[in-house]
Amino acid sequence: MATQNLVSATLAPETKAEITQKLSGIKSQLGFLLSLDASEVHSLFKAGKELEPFLDKAHQAVEAHPEILPGVFNVAEFKKDYQLSKDMADIVAMANELAEGLQSTHVAVKSDAMAAALDVYAAVRQHKDKVSGLSTIADDMAVYFKKSKKKAAMK
Repeated sequence: MATQNLVSATLAPETKAEITQKLSGIKSQLGFLLSLDASEVHSLFKAGKELEPFLDKAHQAVEAHPEILPGVFNVAEFKKDYQLSKDMADIVAMANELAEGLQSTHVAVKSDAMAAALDVYAAVRQHKDKVSGLSTIADDMAVYFKKSKKKAAMK
């Protein structure tokens, strides 16, 4: 029998609704969010933490000496991008922490459910000939453990 129980919790429907509503609200407040594909991400300059001082120096230079920049350089847009990157840093860190916690917990709770489901499957198989209706359930569950001919041939 399953002894794994990494997560023991419930999520009330009203709590789930409140969370999804709040997340939708946050998403709508961040209406400028992008969804980039891998090739788009690959083509972009990556300004990680190690380059933050470089961005800070560029911002200082723009603030102190805007006259050195060519007329086509959009100072206002640079300042806006710089400030937004600063403003988003804490939000991104919190969102990443939340996403990692959600993903880890989701993996763990699904693992808990799977460990228990395997016990259920063993009981169903054991009693399928003794209890009406269990034979169909056993057959339906068995599908998930049958190897395809292609996979079996590869071994």
